[in-house]
Amino acid sequence: MVEEAHETSITRWDPDTSLWKFSPQNHGKEITDNNPYVNIVDIGEFDKMSTLYPYPTYPKLMASEESFKRYFGPMHAEVKGDPFHYMGSIKKGKEIQNKLASGEIVPKVSKEREEDLLKLKMEIKSYARELNMPAMGVTKVDRRYISDEKDHLVPYDTIIIFAPEMPLENVKGIPNNIKTLSAFDSYREGGENILKIADFIRSKGYRCLPRMSFDGEIKLPPHAVNAGMGNYSTYGICIIPEVGTRSKLVALLIDAELPLDDPRDWNIEEFCSRCRMCQKSCPGGSIPKEEKRFRGALKRQADYHRCLEQMTTSKECMRCVRVCPFSIIGYEKCMDSLPHYYRYNLERDKINKLKLLKMKECE
Repeated sequence: MVEEAHETSITRWDPDTSLWKFSPQNHGKEITDNNPYVNIVDIGEFDKMSTLYPYPTYPKLMASEESFKRYFGPMHAEVKGDPFHYMGSIKKGKEIQNKLASGEIVPKVSKEREEDLLKLKMEIKSYARELNMPAMGVTKVDRRYISDEKDHLVPYDTIIIFAPEMPLENVKGIPNNIKTLSAFDSYREGGENILKIADFIRSKGYRCLPRMSFDGEIKLPPHAVNAGMGNYSTYGICIIPEVGTRSKLVALLIDAELPLDDPRDWNIEEFCSRCRMCQKSCPGGSIPKEEKRFRGALKRQADYHRCLEQMTTSKECMRCVRVCPFSIIGYEKCMDSLPHYYRYNLERDKINKLKLLKMKECE
């Protein structure tokens, strides 16, 4: 077993054999370790935590179907008139996802393969936009973000992240004019559409596996940051310029070496540090004001117990999304509100530094 291990492999506990085993090579580790926008301050600690305390798939309140029905069923019945309005399609999508991952379902893949991988990537992106997914990024899976040691469900190392868009008018109705449950709409529609994209990719000659939004087996926000789609928000999700926080990410694992996207500084934290409206308006007090060290990284770890309590008693809550300027007025207007000097990352962008310094003096 030792001979098969790569230096980036993670030791995993196998309950079936009561032995430690090694994960496959962790191709995404180098990207994460060298990405300043995920704020890892101690790589060794992050590695150790991933081995000893792997991420859970779900928060405890959502860990079983029974507890989910108990807490979310009444809310769905109140807003939609049916406690299973969302549960049926979400459950069906999850079952398809799991059967695909386990090999119980083996879909047909076209024998004619698109050899131009850049063209394939652009075709996938274009098709996703037709399905209301305006943002897409490609990176390598970092197996430290795989929950509950489920490496066997992740046979491919390239991951495509998509950001479905919640309708702006629905989010603007929060909290006094709620006509639908925007988050659960996104869970359901994103799950249905990621299956369509999977079929599209198979028609191009490649195998792939969908990962639904209502699924925590792979943590998607850090992969979105690694793929250059955005940067972390105050409460830990990835703010994406095209949609702000009005999204529930979905993904596909693909057996193609698609061109990767680089991490990028979108100057989002520069704006968030002056805003913090999500933290100020959270009725459950689940969003911390300051960063703290957590699992070897600096981050604002939201208290999901408080968050879920608020969700189940306040029709999803969603205040954090409703008050986020990126979600309501858009990325460009948020950037326009910053002093011009702070709109640039001087270490990465080729810009006229003297001109910017002069502009700063005039502000």
